[in-house]
Amino acid sequence: MTLTRTFEFSMPMEGIVFGIGTALTTGARTARLGASKVMLMTDRLVRGAGLIDPIERSLRDAHISVEVWDDVVTEPTFPAVAAAVEFCRGGGFDTIVAVGGGSTLDSAKATACLVGNGGTFMDWVDGSRIATQKPGPRLILLATTSGTGADMTRGAGAIDPTTGVKHWLRSRYRSHLTICDPELTRSAPPHVTAATGTDALTQAIESYTNRSHNPLADALNLEAVRLVGRYLRRAVANGDDMEARAAMMYAASVLVGLGFGNAGLHIVHPVSQIVGDRYRIPHGLSLGLLLPYLLEFGLNGCIDKLCDIARALEVPIDGLSPRDGAQRAIDAVRQLLADVGTFRPLREFGATEAELNRLAEDFARRPPEVTGAALAPRPVRTAAELSAVFRRALGTYAAAEVSPALATRGSG
Repeated sequence: MTLTRTFEFSMPMEGIVFGIGTALTTGARTARLGASKVMLMTDRLVRGAGLIDPIERSLRDAHISVEVWDDVVTEPTFPAVAAAVEFCRGGGFDTIVAVGGGSTLDSAKATACLVGNGGTFMDWVDGSRIATQKPGPRLILLATTSGTGADMTRGAGAIDPTTGVKHWLRSRYRSHLTICDPELTRSAPPHVTAATGTDALTQAIESYTNRSHNPLADALNLEAVRLVGRYLRRAVANGDDMEARAAMMYAASVLVGLGFGNAGLHIVHPVSQIVGDRYRIPHGLSLGLLLPYLLEFGLNGCIDKLCDIARALEVPIDGLSPRDGAQRAIDAVRQLLADVGTFRPLREFGATEAELNRLAEDFARRPPEVTGAALAPRPVRTAAELSAVFRRALGTYAAAEVSPALATRGSG
């Protein structure tokens, strides 16, 4: 690490509140920020589960006017975001309180940007326009999953339904306040806990192994890897294990959200996105299917950092060559994902070699700014390179093939 190079780091404007039960303080905290009229944004599943009821009560108890918008859709589209923008403008809301997973939090961030600045989602994909942005309604974000880190980041993703391509709005502003209440994740089923936890792990590793320079983000990402390695299995096995739930939320939102939110990612997310979109695979799961293979693809570009990851995952590598230590890290990641069910062969999802070759060709034609090439330890330069990764990911995998000795140990 060198400290002779410049780096920047930002976080929610009014800070972060973390702790079991803190969602119940939303009303008082929102009132202190000067809110008078709130758009309470969520999706119908979260609303149906009753998760927003106590938050809505706390807002009303604080004498704040509240209207609920529960039309957020999984994997937001341009029209879905536009509908939220129209509702927000029409209601004259000064604050958006968003409660949900990454789709809800991204929708809220996009809504705030477009209400404050006008235009369409694509008008704000161009990063060069960030400096001209004005603030929209203030944002207070509460995640109901531990994985996306969307409650800490500035960007927001949405899909163009005409092309199926996911684009990213570049916002100048993070949330005013992020409230992290692990109790909101208690009801998440095991497969959701596994997929969102895989997202958190992928973001931490991808951000740590990229070529950006941000030592503060590096420290956060590496600690997140340690916590996910220690607690994800427990959170999947028993959703009422609140020690594991709290550790996962701290890792996913506070550490990874700030870590990758300041240092960026590289190729794992863009590659997994095209596969997930094609085969309708949930985001976190699509990451797990490809993460070990893409780490092996880029191994030679980040050997030392992968050795750090091995140590964070409590894998003994003393006496090994750096390259062997890096491979042990990848093996440990593969075993962790297999244990929680997010490392499986692509054939299970209907993928074929011919179709994956076409996806590889499409990816290779995309501009570098959307493929993660600028930060990747090894960029994807040709369709043939990515096709080779996909061929490996198609195959049959048996968890027993990875030595149990590589599994993360420790109960916390």
